[in-house]
Amino acid sequence: MGYFLNRLPALRDVLLSAFVLLVVLTIIPFGSVTLFPFSFAAIGMFVLAIICGVVLGEPHNARYAFRIALGLLAILASWTFVQSIPLPGNWLENSVWQSVRQVVGVKQGAISVEPADTRNAILFVALPFMTFLTGLSICDTDQRAEWLIKAMGVISGLIAVFGLLQFGAAPGTLIAVKKVAYLDSLTAVFVNRNTAATFLGVGLLVLAILLRSASRSAAAYPIGKTGRTTKLFMAGFYALLLCSCFTALMLSRSRAGIASTFVAMFILVLWIVVASSKANGLAAPMLRRVPSVVRIVVAVVVLALTFLSFSAQAILRAKERELFDDDRLCILPGIWRAVSDHWLTGTGLGTFRTVFASYRDPACGIFGVFDRAHNFYLEGVLGLGIVFPVALMISVASLSAIFLWGFKHRRRGRSYVILGICTLILVMLHATVDFSLQIPGFAIFFAALLSGTVSISLGRRSVPSENARSGLSYRDEVDSRMVKIL
Repeated sequence: MGYFLNRLPALRDVLLSAFVLLVVLTIIPFGSVTLFPFSFAAIGMFVLAIICGVVLGEPHNARYAFRIALGLLAILASWTFVQSIPLPGNWLENSVWQSVRQVVGVKQGAISVEPADTRNAILFVALPFMTFLTGLSICDTDQRAEWLIKAMGVISGLIAVFGLLQFGAAPGTLIAVKKVAYLDSLTAVFVNRNTAATFLGVGLLVLAILLRSASRSAAAYPIGKTGRTTKLFMAGFYALLLCSCFTALMLSRSRAGIASTFVAMFILVLWIVVASSKANGLAAPMLRRVPSVVRIVVAVVVLALTFLSFSAQAILRAKERELFDDDRLCILPGIWRAVSDHWLTGTGLGTFRTVFASYRDPACGIFGVFDRAHNFYLEGVLGLGIVFPVALMISVASLSAIFLWGFKHRRRGRSYVILGICTLILVMLHATVDFSLQIPGFAIFFAALLSGTVSISLGRRSVPSENARSGLSYRDEVDSRMVKIL
């Protein structure tokens, strides 16, 4: 046991590398929407979570976030299981079982209309939670949390580059198979353009923060000092990936994805403008001479013009198909009726496709099958009942409190706290009209990124490592490791 304790820092680095590799392997095969890649991702992440739980245990700084997430996972998994089993005296059973009993003579029903599907859906809920818990366990220091965030940014940028090359050379191909949907849109490694837009939007936010940090670090180095070349290389690398992410996002033609990203970037740019004037860099004295209102207005105008200039395809798509002439809006009243009928107990997690069929308005057309609500919140309430909004409010309130605490107390890591806030806003906004959070690949990516930002928000600087004692800061050490990997 003493041997493992002595080797714990090296072991954490190995586990962190395995963690990032699992995230990549979950994203690449179409977001793991098919059985085999999802099973591989689930097995790998659960095994890694068990190893981290046994060897590393509960994180010290982020223990409250760890306990809240673990408690929510236990509640959601338990309730989902309860939905799938017959209760004594047919208590709380769905009314559909009464009709089934009359036809086939079933004695006992359940809350869920499809108990087997509901039990299978427990894994889809557990996987992102286990990813978040594992990330918290591994990222015990700012160095590891920042390295994880940088890895997520590089992954999103490289996937954007791949998506651009694929869309330019073979627009009818999705990785290695023939593309059957969204032929006019860039979807990178995902099947759906909206999921791709959410992923690319989050990647854009991460890379914007990384570019800012690398640029400031490079500017702080005197010419000729060791490490300046590394900083300049990283700044240029992040700039290239950021441009790739932005271009890929625009080519996705996702109206809601681009709009949600704009809102999140708007908040991020406002913070960067305000924070830059308070910094001690070379341009800070010049920026202080410009009134705050002028700086903010100029930044917002530039951001708006940039998005409007490059989002022509999404705007054209909005004009071709009017906002209120959308299948998602047409089916919304039917979803509301289903939720109104089952808001207390739900119909069972993973049963939307079955339940919605009886609520679908024929005026919306008879072609196609809606297996998603295109609204994460409504589908959550329909599946889990009142438990879902309670769990959602606890999650959002906890994350908000963590980020507010981090914003107040973490001076050097504040940019990553802001990143956590902006990514949360982006994903929550887009979830009102899409189901990106229900795609395993994106859910794991988002959970991993959140674990890094939460760790930094609640963390403190660790004891200096060998590199730090040699004169390198913890950001220098992280950048050196990243350069070695590249």
